[in-house]
Amino acid sequence: MTFDKGMTLTTERLMLRPFGEADIDAVLRVADDPEMLRWMPWAGDQTPERAVAWCTIDAHGDPSSQIHFAMVGESGSCDGSIGLSRASFEGGRVEIGYWVGAWARGRGYGAEAARAVSAYAFSKGLHRVELLAATGNVASQRVAVRAGFTREGVLREALVVPGGRTDAVMYSRLKGDAP
Repeated sequence: MTFDKGMTLTTERLMLRPFGEADIDAVLRVADDPEMLRWMPWAGDQTPERAVAWCTIDAHGDPSSQIHFAMVGESGSCDGSIGLSRASFEGGRVEIGYWVGAWARGRGYGAEAARAVSAYAFSKGLHRVELLAATGNVASQRVAVRAGFTREGVLREALVVPGGRTDAVMYSRLKGDAP
């Protein structure tokens, strides 16, 4: 089993589509955001060359283990990113991750996209979608709860953030959970 390369998902307000050259500016812009610099290790090292590579090559990686979407909201351009990675189709598990640009926060895009991408994962035969959020990243934890994820516990020093290692809250959604 694999994810569908080139897949586009739609929700009531979002289009989740493959990354492309049109998204490079959004990736560069978000890398300057203080919240992204606090939580995302890649943000501080972002360059135009890396943004091009992400949008045109890296985000289109191996469909047997990952799929990434540009989150396009009412602006018509990239407002965020969401993806599935570390998929184990044999084990029925996958990890979800996301970011939303400062200009698009507070609209519920992250939760709406997480629900849609989780449903997609379940449609591909996966049973469990896992989400890790740094214990200090309260905004990401709120997105998880709004998207229907259940808090399971804290994993000690499970994430690397720009300041070093941090504890992470583990959330999950199971295929049988309410939408």
